[in-house]
Amino acid sequence: MSELYIGKHLDPNGMPGELYRHKLSDLITHTFICGGSGSGKTVMGKAIIEEAALKGVPSIIVDLKGDLSSLALAFGELAAPAVAPWVEVEDKSTLGRAALAEANTFRKRLWDWGLAETNVREFSNQVAVEIFTPRSELGRRVSIPLISSPPPDINKLFDEDPDTASVMVTSMAEALVRRVIPSGQRDRETDFVTALIEHAWRTGVDLTGEAGLGELVSMILEPPFATIGVLGIDDHIPENRRQKLAQAVNGQLVGAAANWVRGEEMSIEKLVGANRVDGKTQISVISLAHITDFEDQSFVVAQVAFAINAWMRKLGSAPGGNRPRLLFFLDEIGGGGGKTAFYPTYPYTSTCKPALNILVKQGRAFGVGCILATQNPGDIDYKGLSNCATWIVGKLQTKRDRDKVREGLTDAEFSPSDLAKKIARPKTGEFMLLNKEGDVHFIKERWLLTYHCTLSPEQLRRYKAKGLTPYEGSLNTDIAFEDFEETIKSDGQEEIQSLWNDAKDAIGQACNLLEKILDHDITSEKARLWISILRDPDGFNRRLQEAQRQLTEYAEAAPLPKGSNGQEPSALMTLLSEKKSANQGPSLNDTRMVTSPASAQPLGDSVLVQDDGSVNYKGRTFQLYRRYAGKSVAFIEEDGELKFSIEGKVLSKSFKL
Repeated sequence: MSELYIGKHLDPNGMPGELYRHKLSDLITHTFICGGSGSGKTVMGKAIIEEAALKGVPSIIVDLKGDLSSLALAFGELAAPAVAPWVEVEDKSTLGRAALAEANTFRKRLWDWGLAETNVREFSNQVAVEIFTPRSELGRRVSIPLISSPPPDINKLFDEDPDTASVMVTSMAEALVRRVIPSGQRDRETDFVTALIEHAWRTGVDLTGEAGLGELVSMILEPPFATIGVLGIDDHIPENRRQKLAQAVNGQLVGAAANWVRGEEMSIEKLVGANRVDGKTQISVISLAHITDFEDQSFVVAQVAFAINAWMRKLGSAPGGNRPRLLFFLDEIGGGGGKTAFYPTYPYTSTCKPALNILVKQGRAFGVGCILATQNPGDIDYKGLSNCATWIVGKLQTKRDRDKVREGLTDAEFSPSDLAKKIARPKTGEFMLLNKEGDVHFIKERWLLTYHCTLSPEQLRRYKAKGLTPYEGSLNTDIAFEDFEETIKSDGQEEIQSLWNDAKDAIGQACNLLEKILDHDITSEKARLWISILRDPDGFNRRLQEAQRQLTEYAEAAPLPKGSNGQEPSALMTLLSEKKSANQGPSLNDTRMVTSPASAQPLGDSVLVQDDGSVNYKGRTFQLYRRYAGKSVAFIEEDGELKFSIEGKVLSKSFKL
């Protein structure tokens, strides 16, 4: 189905009734959500993102406050240990009770909307949430280029659509100059940098990353052209101003400013999970909660939007029109209002507005849908937002806000006479929804499959270090965040982690190529075998160990035939060679015999974890974790304590014997 369950229709008495299902295809033509503080607009946006992810549509989200990052909190079970790490209380002795209450409340909210823990687990199994943090180690550190790569069709764009190309180059130059020269006269510098970027893009000079900035500094000091317009370089911008500009740009490579360009490369392929090995749909959250300066936030939004623009042009026009390729969600385009709005109305502008305009005006042709939301509707450029075909309006508390939204809806060719009354009356979570076809619905949003909260810096660290690992130990003790500090990696370890991420990307690319081979030759067992190994290397290793054990047992039980030199081919070579021999016992190519760890017998003195996460040892039952169900656990008796080893890892949970 291509429909999204985001709420229920409200009957004339204001009671939720039939399910409201939103068309997935409507997201391509952009969505605008507005409502005052406490209206539920953030929950509405997250519900749309959740539903789209379950339909296989990835999202890139800019999180300004930390409340969107909690999309990562999809618990395997709604129990106090799972919820406790994400509950903040003043008195730590009350944590256990608070976590249990939160788990029960979460469960009841799901039930109220016809949902259950199974739906949460489905989301967890199908969706992966990655949290990226520019200029910080709180999440996956990502570098933000001062100048993005050009679209692959930039020369063609200059010839066929010069207005769009000029807007891209000029806004990129303005963003850079505003960053390095925060105040004062900078018009000539902007024109000069615009000409430099256009020259570099047309001639294939790479200005991204630290090396790219170095190249730009060289071009500023020794321009690759003699004139700007009809004026000579020195007439347009004297050498002393060029020298100061070069020093300002060079300053971005020194000290704290250089932190912007350190970290994983910000590639949209990585952010959409194009090379994921596990096949999950990816939601990438770019968390800016630790960055408080509006200009810095606006700069990041601009660079992300520019990168999406280049990526979508590389892919070309979207095939068909019923499914978005990507959703881009910015929850607070109103910012702090006035000069500090991300999408302000005239006469104000922002670093990121030109980049957002490109996505809003052209994204639909490439299958990129924008979801833009605000609680400050009085400070938004509604003429630009008339490109949004879906409007979702919650409670607006002031007459100014209601008048501005009504003005915006008029631009969108919709103006019911009683709109002012209707948008003043809703309760929290209630919205008026105008869809692409012009139909108006009054709905109440459903609750989320993920735990809705604002993640603190300590909780972001915990998620990076331990993921959704349940609270371990007694809930009557403090949560020790100190051990998370110890997990923060050194520079060398961070480099290793980046290399692992690159390796995973490469494996994902290999899987994509193998799938293309299967598209041409569906009978290729070799391609299927390689995919199974690459997508589950740990499972392959377990199957290999089991196969080796079976070979050993068979060799001990059966004498070698005469003439044999006593050497058997290795299990790995046998498995990959696709050869079968009648005197080798069980065929190692028959993957049905060892398809999963759950079907294989555990090695040595061990048992399999039951479906409820429990294990039996010497007539007693011990409760572990459901996530280990079906896996082999080995027991360790040490100083009167029983410990457990799973996949070579000794669990911190132990019991007295």
